[in-house]
Amino acid sequence: MKTLGVVVLVAALATTAHAADGDALQEAKDHYDRGMAHYELGEFAAAIDEFKLAYARSQAPGLLFNLAQASRLDKDYEQALHFYRSYLRVRPDAANRDDVEKRIAELEPIVELRQKAEREKLSAVSRQPSAPTLIAPAAEGKPVLAPVPPLRPSGKPLRVAGLVVGASGLAALAAGIGLGAAALDAQNKLSSLAKEMGSWSPAQTSLFQTGKTDAAAATALYVVGGAALGTGVVLYAVGWRRDRARFAVAPMPGGGAQAVWSCAF
Repeated sequence: MKTLGVVVLVAALATTAHAADGDALQEAKDHYDRGMAHYELGEFAAAIDEFKLAYARSQAPGLLFNLAQASRLDKDYEQALHFYRSYLRVRPDAANRDDVEKRIAELEPIVELRQKAEREKLSAVSRQPSAPTLIAPAAEGKPVLAPVPPLRPSGKPLRVAGLVVGASGLAALAAGIGLGAAALDAQNKLSSLAKEMGSWSPAQTSLFQTGKTDAAAATALYVVGGAALGTGVVLYAVGWRRDRARFAVAPMPGGGAQAVWSCAF
């Protein structure tokens, strides 16, 4: 069969020489020669690659027969059956038709059995239930804790910011109280001088202006300090809420559960 394949190919190349350009025909012959060298060495996969390249450049029908022979010897029976059938399709009057048809008859039940086995294997895999997810048992006497939820951002920065802003507000309120006291003291002194002298001297006028300025500054500090203190309280409350107590339930071995409570300060 191998010798017949070579004879058929050489004849086919000779008959297609007038239809192919010289370079393509030479390339086809080179690939064919290398394919035959691999074939003789039993390197059937490499021979198949070279025969395919030769066929792509010459379309010589005999190469289909050589591909079928090499594929059969490489135990790729499905591909061999394909090439045997392709060979008879393009060469229905092939001199070795009887031999090729015998090969086809031999390979058809083998290919059919392999395809059936493959279908049954795939069907069995699709029917097989998926393996359950197993959870490793905990060591004896130790609870199996539930998965810990993702941690939320810490509220500590907010609490610190709340303390700083609140402290600033308290300081502003304290300064406002001090200035308010100074303004009240100036008012009392002016009242006493007015009773004694009946009119204001330049010193009294200066004291009045100082008291007026202190009173305005005290009012401003009251407003700013109060706002800062309120902001500090809000920031601290938000930070505390972010880190407030967490509650989880952990199952225990043999049934039952354990409550887990935590709180950050």
